[in-house]
Amino acid sequence: NKFMNYLNGSVGSVMFFNTRSAILQQMSIVNYINFADNNILAAAKAFANQKQYWADFAFIFNSDMLKQRRGGIGTDINGAELAQAVARAGDKGIVNQSKIVIGKLLQLGFLPTQIGDNIAIATGGATFYRNRINKYKKEGFSNKEAEAKAFTDFQDITQSTQQSSRPDMTSKQQASWIGKLVLNFQNITSQYNRI
Repeated sequence: NKFMNYLNGSVGSVMFFNTRSAILQQMSIVNYINFADNNILAAAKAFANQKQYWADFAFIFNSDMLKQRRGGIGTDINGAELAQAVARAGDKGIVNQSKIVIGKLLQLGFLPTQIGDNIAIATGGATFYRNRINKYKKEGFSNKEAEAKAFTDFQDITQSTQQSSRPDMTSKQQASWIGKLVLNFQNITSQYNRI
């Protein structure tokens, strides 16, 4: 346990205000491109309608789903574990209090990655969401039904392609101690391989 705490702490220190990680998050914009309703041309067309695109971006960015991802360290498995460990430490003595302070710093430190994650999701998701709404409207759904179905599809893609700390999105391999040791910086790769 002490070794795993040390390991998680070292990951936290590497990730502290890691702008590289935040920038690399932007590669996941392409997760929403497909060969059907949101192909490259359709996505470019949706992006060209700037008024609608930014309205969709704001809707997604301010959705409960992304607020939840920003609220906790929901973009990184090790970060989530660190935050939970500090929360469980309680208010007993200077050692536990220092753990709490370190935890708060880690939460702040993961902030650039969290914001980068949210921007990537909203940027790529906005064209997908709009094109999926249009697809469902062509199939005869009302505007409200089309928006609801499109957002559900958007959530499904996001949960399966974005790194997640949700237990149902974490494999036994990732959750094992050897997985935490070997996959500290490769959890998303493991997630993509499972897809």
